[in-house]
Amino acid sequence: MSLNLTKKIIIRVSALTLLALAIMLGVFLPTLNYIKKTANESYKLRVFLEEKYEQSLRSHITKKKLAEIKVSSVNFYPFLFKPGDELKLITFLETLSAKYNINQTINNSTLDKVVSNQVASISMQLIGNYSDILRYTAELEASDYFIYVNKMQFTPAYARNDEITPTTNLNLTVELYVNQQ
Repeated sequence: MSLNLTKKIIIRVSALTLLALAIMLGVFLPTLNYIKKTANESYKLRVFLEEKYEQSLRSHITKKKLAEIKVSSVNFYPFLFKPGDELKLITFLETLSAKYNINQTINNSTLDKVVSNQVASISMQLIGNYSDILRYTAELEASDYFIYVNKMQFTPAYARNDEITPTTNLNLTVELYVNQQ
């Protein structure tokens, strides 16, 4: 059975076409997959670099704000307790208690040994009229020191003869921010 020339040419062209198609699929398909993979990795790298760029911008802004804060914090140094000014602070507390006719007893203080986190604390007991004690604490908080009231416990004070008196007992613990410069 002899194939005519036309059929032979069609078969050869079909075979060559199939061979070319197989070569294209064998070469181009992995290349296309590699290109997709590279594009995906490039996208992830771009996102990562954009995040790092945003972090560097935020870091730059934070450094700039930190420098501004340092400049503006110089204005607060006069309001911070300075080691060596213990007598000045105690005199202020005594003057304040005398002004409002309050009996003041300092129970515990870390003024002489400032802790590492730059905070000094004072625990005291105040005995006096309730409204005078409130005025005392209001003036204490409005003083030139940055004072944080850590504990404030009011209790009524009774006389020994069980009569109710207008006297109040306040256990007060305050913390002062310290300038160690």
